[in-house]
Amino acid sequence: MDKLSAAIAVFAISAVFIIFAGMALAKYGDEIAEKTGWGTLWVGTILISVSTSLPELVVNIDAVWIEKSPGLALGNVFGANMINIFVIGVTALIFGTRNLFGNQGRETQLLVQTGIFLVAIATVLAATGDFKLGPTSLGALLIGAAYIIGMRAVFFAGRAALVEAEFEPAPKGNPRKAFIGFAVASMVVIVAGHFLAASADDIAKLSGISASFVGVLLVSLVTTLPEGTVTITACFRKSYGIAIGNVYGSCAFNVFVITIADLFHDGALLGAMERAHFVAAAAAFLLMSMGFLALKSCQTSTMALARVLTPAIPVVYIVGLYLVYVVAK
Repeated sequence: MDKLSAAIAVFAISAVFIIFAGMALAKYGDEIAEKTGWGTLWVGTILISVSTSLPELVVNIDAVWIEKSPGLALGNVFGANMINIFVIGVTALIFGTRNLFGNQGRETQLLVQTGIFLVAIATVLAATGDFKLGPTSLGALLIGAAYIIGMRAVFFAGRAALVEAEFEPAPKGNPRKAFIGFAVASMVVIVAGHFLAASADDIAKLSGISASFVGVLLVSLVTTLPEGTVTITACFRKSYGIAIGNVYGSCAFNVFVITIADLFHDGALLGAMERAHFVAAAAAFLLMSMGFLALKSCQTSTMALARVLTPAIPVVYIVGLYLVYVVAK
C-alpha cells in the first residue's frame, strides 16, 4: 500500500470513529440536559451544539499544534459552517420551510445573528491584519468575547420566554451514566481527531491538493456529520427548535474554536487566512444570512418573499465549494 492509500485508509477509519462518537455525544448530551432539567434551549443552542462540534475543536487544535497546518484548521471552520447551513436548507425543503423556521422566538434570532456576526468578525480581522497579544491574538480575544456575550444573550432570552410561558423544566433522573458516556465519547473524538487531522494533512501533501480545500471539503464533511445526524433526527421528531439551535449553535462555536486553537499557534491564526479561506468565509456568511432571511420570512408577512431563498441554499453551497476549489488550486 502506497503512502497516499494508507493516508486515505487512516482518514476513513478515523472518520467512522468520529461519526459514531459524535452521535454518542449528541445522545448523551440530550440525556444530560433532560435529566438535569436544563431545558430544550440549553440542549439545542449550547450543550448539543458544543458536543457535536467537539470533533472540529479537536481536529483544529491538532492541525495547528501538531500538524502545523493552520490552513487545514481554518478550512474546517468555514467549511463546517457552509455544510451546516446546507443541511438546514435541505431539511427545510424536506420538512417545510414554515415548519422548520416558524414559531421561533427571539432567542433563535439572537443565536442566528451571533453566528453571522462571528463569521464577519473573523473575516474582517483576517483581511485587515490580526496580530498576536501574548499567548493569544486580538482576533481571538474579540471572537471569544463576542461568542460569550452572544450566548449569554441567547440563554437569558430563552429563560425569559420560559418564564413568560410559565414553564420550568424539571430534572428527570440521575445523569451519572450520561456523564460517563459523554466523557468516553469525548475521549474517542480526541484520539480519532488526531489521526483524522494527521491523515488529512498527509492527503493534502501527497495528492497535491491544497490543505485549505481539504479542510473545507473532506475534514469539514466528517466533523459535521454528527450535527447533520442530530438535525435530521430532531426534524423527524418535530423538534425544530433543537434542529435550528444545533445548526446555528454549532456555527457559532466553530468560529469560537479559532479562539482556542489560536493558543496553540505560533502566530495569529487568522493571519494564516488564504484566498480560499476568504471565499469559504464569504460563502458561509452568505449561506447563514440566507438562513436568517428564511427564518424572518416565516415570522413577518413583509418578508414572505424571502422564503424562496430556501431552495437556493444547496445551490449556493455547491457554487461556493466550486469557487473554493478553483481559488485553492
